[in-house]
This record gives sequence, structure tokens and C-alpha cells, in this order.
Amino acid sequence: MSSKTDVPRLTGFLANALPNVAIGLGALGLAATAVLWKGNAHHTAFSYLFAFLFFLSITIGSLFFVIIQHLARAGWSVVVRRIPETFAMNAWLMAVFFIPVIFGMHELYHWTHPEAVASDHLLAGKAGYLNVKFFLIRAVLFFGIWIAMARFFYKKSVAQDQSGDKQLTLSMQAFSAVAILLFAISVTFGIIDWAMSLTPHWYSTMFGVYFFAGSAVAAFATMSLVALLLRRFGFLADVIRTDHYHDIAKFLYGLNIFWAYVSFSQYFLIWYANIPEESVWFMQHFNGSWNTVAATLAIGHFFVPFVLFMSKHMRRNLVVHAALMVWFLMMHCLDLYWLVMPNISPNGIHPTLADLTSFVGIGGIFVGVFWLRLRKASLMPARDPRLSESLHHHT
Repeated sequence: MSSKTDVPRLTGFLANALPNVAIGLGALGLAATAVLWKGNAHHTAFSYLFAFLFFLSITIGSLFFVIIQHLARAGWSVVVRRIPETFAMNAWLMAVFFIPVIFGMHELYHWTHPEAVASDHLLAGKAGYLNVKFFLIRAVLFFGIWIAMARFFYKKSVAQDQSGDKQLTLSMQAFSAVAILLFAISVTFGIIDWAMSLTPHWYSTMFGVYFFAGSAVAAFATMSLVALLLRRFGFLADVIRTDHYHDIAKFLYGLNIFWAYVSFSQYFLIWYANIPEESVWFMQHFNGSWNTVAATLAIGHFFVPFVLFMSKHMRRNLVVHAALMVWFLMMHCLDLYWLVMPNISPNGIHPTLADLTSFVGIGGIFVGVFWLRLRKASLMPARDPRLSESLHHHT
């Protein structure tokens, strides 16, 4: 085995101090959120949902990356695949973080109020789907699918590090065809339940794809930043090379254009039809300073990276690359904030302490658990049959 495939396990600051600090900050953030929840449950529930959706998006976006690499039988991505495999394994953690959403359902979702359903014929017509019992059943099903798929790919990939059994790769490839269908259905209906039903009178057939596109962008950006952090601390510096970062950036560039396409298409079709029951959501999200947020997303989420990342020299400059990855995550965060918070602050953007504590709370635990798991296995699929192709990948 060559020195490039003798990959050490994670050690030092990234393996010990970082996860402990992250989990400590997360615990403090969640404790502060719990205190704020007692004081203002209504607003804090929305702040918590926003933070939950952000880190859920990274989890499912990472799962998507793993699935499509096996589906396409990709060789270039082998050396970076352990990072999204590990992020996807946080699906169980996001299921735990969903528990406060369940307890906050009455604060979040208008359709959970029996008196509202009784007095609204539209809500009454949707009650067969939008009811608490069925909502919980679907949530269990969605998380069950994501947890099972994440475990399947991660366990087989790690087992192959020891055995080198090529049959494990073949089984992952075979399952990926089913997995992509399960993924598409579960993500679509999951975000309909947890975000679109915040405005139960509104509907959009593109909402699930919209969330998926943003999730994929966030996951690719996070994966790239983690790889760069590993590089900074001397891990995989000669393995994950500029060519790999270049291909991640091309993937991300395309997905961000897809996000913009879906976003504009959803808006344009509703604006053109000008039907009240369809336009109510945009009327709410363009009200007051939310209109400024929407314009910021159009410029910052699409036009800025579209221009800057068009050049391959920008994609291959790792300093610029890292800065744009951070920028993508900031824009994705703002996008989810814009999706959720107008429901609680209809007159304009109104940040609160609960927004910060919820984000730090969930994010700290999320990051800490990721690094704890990453140190348990080699930093890349060390005996994958396509490893040599990945190691010698050039663009």
C-alpha cells in the first residue's frame, strides 16, 4: 500500500479539543434557548426551526452527494467521500433535534389548532393530510429513511477500509438507484411538512426542489471547507488536491445556478398567474424589509458567485475558494431565515437572541458529533477499488 493510501486517523486539535469546545458551546446555546423558550415560546420556536432546517440541509445534502457518487460510479470523488458520509450520519442527531419542533407544533403550525380548522374550509379540506398524528408518522418515516441510508453507505464504506472487498462497492452502487428515489420523495414531503405548511393556505410544487437545491449547495460548501481545514492541519494535503476542489466548485456552481433557476421559476409562474391563493406567500415574504432580504438573496446567492466562480482560476485559488464557500453558507443561512421568519415577523426582519442561541446550540452539537465520528475511521475510503483513479485525478 502506498504512503498516500496509508491514511492516518484524525488526531490532535481536530480530534480532541475542537469537538469538545463545539459540544460545550452547543450545550450552552441549547440551555439559553430553553430559557428563552420559557419567556417567549412563540418566537423561539420559529428561531429554533430555522436553525434546525439549516443543519438538516447540510445533513441531507451530504447524503445526496454520497448517493449520486455511487449512482454515477464516480472515481474522482473517492478521496473526499468520507467527509459527506460522516455528515450524513448526523441524521440520527437531527431526529433528536426534531423533538423540540414537535413540542412547538402548536406555536409553529396554524393547522394544529382545532378551532382554526373548524372555521376555515380550506384547512378543513387539508385536514386529512395536515393533522398532528399523520405529521408525526411522516416525520418518523422520513428520519427512518435518512438514518437507514446514511448508515448503509457509511458502514459499508468503513468496512471496506478493513476488508478491501469490492463487493461492498457493488452493493452500494446497486442500492443507490433505490436510494435516490427514496431521497427525492422523503426530502420533498419533509420540507412541505416542516416549512411550507407554516403557510397552510399556500402551495407550490417546486418548494421541495427549491429546498433540495439549497441543501446541496450548503453541503458541497461545507464539505469543501472541512477538506480545507484538514489540509490546514496537515491531513490529506497531498491527497485532496486542487483538482478535487476545482471539481467540487464546478458541481457547486451548477447546483447554485439550478437553485436560482428554481427560485425564479417558482416566483415568475406565481407572479404571472396572479392568483391570490398562490401569491399570498410572496406577498408575505416581500413585505417591509423582507423585500430587501429577497433582493440580497438574488444578488448574493446568485449573481455574486455566478460572476466570481465563472473563472477556473478563482475556483482553483484555494483562498478565494474558501472565502466563497463561506459566502455560499451565509447566503443559504439567509435564505432559510427568509423562508421561516416572515411567519413570525410579518412587517420585516427582526433578529432576536433566540436566533443566535438556537443556531449555536444545534450547530455546536452538530459540529462536535461530526468531528467525533470522523476520528473513528480513516479520513478517506482507503481501500475503495476506485481510489487510484481519485488519487491521479486531473482536470
